[in-house]
Amino acid sequence: MPPTHPRLPDPIQGAPLVWVLDDSPAEAEAIRRALTSACRLVTFTDGAALLEALRQRPAPDVLVLDWYLPGMTGLEVCRVVRQGAATSLLPVLLLTVNTRADDVVEAMAAGANDYVFKPFRPLELQARVTALASHERKRRQQLEDERARRLLAEGTLTEMQAAEERAWRSELRFRLAARATRDAVWEWDPRTGAVDWTSGLHEHFGYASSTIRDTRAWWEERLHPEDRERVVRGLRLAVSSQSHEWQENYRFQRGDGTWAHVVDRCHIVRDTEGQAVQVVGAMQDVTEIQQTESERLRLLAEVHAQADFERQLIGIVSHDLRNPLGAITLAASLLAQTPDADERQQRNVQRIQRAADRATRMIRDLLDFTRARQGRGLPVYPRLMDLHEVVHAALDELQVAWPDRRILSEYTGNGVGQWDPDRVAQVLGNLVGNAMQYSAPDTVVRVVARGEDSGGVVLEVHNQGLPIPLDLKSRIFEPLERGMERPEDRGMRSIGLGLYIVRSIVVAHGGTVDVRSTQDEGTTFTVRLPRQAPVALAPQDDKGDKAAG
Repeated sequence: MPPTHPRLPDPIQGAPLVWVLDDSPAEAEAIRRALTSACRLVTFTDGAALLEALRQRPAPDVLVLDWYLPGMTGLEVCRVVRQGAATSLLPVLLLTVNTRADDVVEAMAAGANDYVFKPFRPLELQARVTALASHERKRRQQLEDERARRLLAEGTLTEMQAAEERAWRSELRFRLAARATRDAVWEWDPRTGAVDWTSGLHEHFGYASSTIRDTRAWWEERLHPEDRERVVRGLRLAVSSQSHEWQENYRFQRGDGTWAHVVDRCHIVRDTEGQAVQVVGAMQDVTEIQQTESERLRLLAEVHAQADFERQLIGIVSHDLRNPLGAITLAASLLAQTPDADERQQRNVQRIQRAADRATRMIRDLLDFTRARQGRGLPVYPRLMDLHEVVHAALDELQVAWPDRRILSEYTGNGVGQWDPDRVAQVLGNLVGNAMQYSAPDTVVRVVARGEDSGGVVLEVHNQGLPIPLDLKSRIFEPLERGMERPEDRGMRSIGLGLYIVRSIVVAHGGTVDVRSTQDEGTTFTVRLPRQAPVALAPQDDKGDKAAG
């Protein structure tokens, strides 16, 4: 793919120049809206194109790089920028969704000056970018002022370059020290072997000033014996090569003899011939971070072991319990067909059938609830159907299950649309069952299926009974929530998943469900569905779920 051309910025007099690298048009637009009032922007979608522009054009005040990009990532671009003599100090801000401590360490080791987590807050992004730009402009101004003073006072290019180098060294030490809150900042001259511990050994590692020696050997002696050879060899190779960066994790002995886990990273300054003339680094104590991460991994392993248990439980519920329930239901059906059964026997058979049906619905709701909790969502398989026909058939089955109750139905408008008929019947079954449970036996449950001219359909289930308490109404569709228990309901309590499953099915169809409940009007659950569900799953994907649910 050829590199894309950057979009020219809107001119803002005196504003800092910011180059943005992001291949997402939506995110690039969000960055533009956050920064355009304070900065001049040039946008790139390809890392190679940005690096080529850096070689041909004056550098911007700040680079804003997206971490994850096709081809060259923002992190790789940052490393290349740091290796260039003219761009090694150019401020870089990384945009990333990574929030782990290891990711932050990797970003800082690559040379990033700052980072912002996605999704970002526009004011925070603008504040961080303008702060980096202000700092960079001050640094450049200081270099220019120093150059001008030296030219005027001594008129020699050599002394001007020496002033630039001193200003650069001071600036780099300041940046490292200011950025790190738990770092021991150090500077090493490979030509003389001298080490200058700027700060941190006393505060963070417990060494008295009198015990610290300004030699690399003193540092090497305090490396853990198992890490010493690897760390010393790695630093020596980095200095002898053409690399400008080095980072290592190792154990370092504190002043009290205990061991700290540290991340040590440095920047290697080279002369025009590529020889290392200065190494500036920061050694950070990450013992607490590592312990926290270890604890997180331990807890994560425990959570996975609960998840494995849930999957085993699903298998037990879906197979070991459904089989005996099926046998009970079949036997009850056969008993119901016995011609010489008296009225008492028929009532007992009806109780068995009702209890078996209720247990089957509970199993189905448990399986759906577990599936939803594991983030898989409830699968729906829409097909062309008539809502009125499905509702009528479902009510016929419900009337058989509740022979002593009256269910009145009403059908109006066009009921044709794309829905999952089994799931629609499940919604109706849960709502009608809920209406039966929380209404008096001598009252009527009303069901309305209505097609509307606005392009959707409405399903209403109404019962006359005590209103839903206000404190419960706000959470009635949450899992494991139940209405007020009546004395006559004892022994028939639901598990509190029916309305949660209703909402999950309706949402999967792109619809809504709400409830209206008053003392005078009773309680009405209203389901609204679009004519066509937003997503249709392939039927073969549901084989396991159909069997389990």
